[in-house]
Amino acid sequence: MTKDQAKELKDTLESLMSAISKKESIANLLVEISRLQTDIAPSYSPQLNHFLQNRSYAKALEYLSNGIVIDDPDRPDCDEDHP
Repeated sequence: MTKDQAKELKDTLESLMSAISKKESIANLLVEISRLQTDIAPSYSPQLNHFLQNRSYAKALEYLSNGIVIDDPDRPDCDEDHP
């Protein structure tokens, strides 16, 4: 993934988070994220891939911003068999 692609993905994810907080339509942003994901899929990290595939967009944004993701300590544990 090039620096330009990373910046474009980060900017799009930031726009998505902003639109969600303002309760605006996000359909076009989801399409753009999907396009970017397809374009950069062969070259991004497995962790970023995991976040994007699972639509964990806040974690993907945190990863792009900081290079790491710190899990929420208040998140409940789930067992492996949980759907």
